[in-house]
Amino acid sequence: MSFRDRLGLSVSQAVVAWGLVLLVGGAAGLIAMLICNYILSFGGEDSAGKHGISAVDATRLGGIAIVAYMLMHLGYQIYIGLLLPPLNEAMIIATCFAYFLIGVYEDLSGLLSARIRFALMLCLGLLTMYLAPDMVLLPVGIVWVDFIIGTSPLSAIIFTALCVAFIPNAFNTADGANGLVAGTSALAFLALISVAPPDLVPFLLAAVVGCLVFLVFNLVSGRFFLGDGGAYFLGAMAGLSLVVVSNNTDVSVWWLLSLVFYPVADLIWSMVRRLRQGLSPLNPDNQHFHNLLFAYLSAGNTSPMRANNITGLSVVATFSGIPFLLTLLEVWPTADDQWFFLIIGQWALYLLGSKYLNDRLCVLPDANVRNVTT
Repeated sequence: MSFRDRLGLSVSQAVVAWGLVLLVGGAAGLIAMLICNYILSFGGEDSAGKHGISAVDATRLGGIAIVAYMLMHLGYQIYIGLLLPPLNEAMIIATCFAYFLIGVYEDLSGLLSARIRFALMLCLGLLTMYLAPDMVLLPVGIVWVDFIIGTSPLSAIIFTALCVAFIPNAFNTADGANGLVAGTSALAFLALISVAPPDLVPFLLAAVVGCLVFLVFNLVSGRFFLGDGGAYFLGAMAGLSLVVVSNNTDVSVWWLLSLVFYPVADLIWSMVRRLRQGLSPLNPDNQHFHNLLFAYLSAGNTSPMRANNITGLSVVATFSGIPFLLTLLEVWPTADDQWFFLIIGQWALYLLGSKYLNDRLCVLPDANVRNVTT
């Protein structure tokens, strides 16, 4: 089966998509997508409705396109002598790639439980902190966090490793609507470029372009998902980059957290919701904010494909777009602790929005609430 047929694209859609990939990613973008097409022959199908959103069978190996692009782009820069990654940046890529392999194995086999995957990522995080001690999180200005990491070097290592393992899982949990995780990642990486140490910038730029290459087919077809591999890779890239920027600049931790607010907050609230219901916090469900928003949009005359795209892009624009725009317009300095109030606003918007959508779905008998319950 051809790539176009697998993703259900018309000839005109395929021409536009491949043209955009060439425009955004150049030759490396095209080769990355061809590699992804080849890997798809080994499996990785995603059944319709698995995320409570998609209405058609799809592929969950889209993250391969991002990783392949980054490896080719960065590898070429290293080959021609433009890039010589220092230890920390080399460890970031190595750790992200290891997380990616865990996710891809799960995408292809489905044999790893959530607990096993988290344990493996935690061990990898600990190994990263051991090999690159400069990656261990330094005090951030939050009392309880500073208390933990200040207790002993070991507690700082364990706490950092837990954060590095938690964020990729948060990204994976949020990978349910078109453009959501890749869009959040692209905006976060773009914002970080303005303050990141120079050695980290080439990696962030490559990640942004990789996300854009993926987004072309994700938004055009609706059948091209990041999967566990892609979500873990971007989550690890985001988590480790946040640590590096926090350790090496004077930016506010609240600004950093605001950029990745939605995946982190959505997983935290999901775990709280499951515990209140007497369920394991690791159990999957389809009551996430993006599931509710999709169900609400689908209750009208909006097609499932369009509702999916609107859901993902609107969540990105609201939760990551606002801090990105405020940073771009220099409304608040990135070092200003006023970003704490934006976090409060984001939580209020998230919780009130969830309640509103739940209430509306209860009185919409025609709402598409497949696997979405209140």
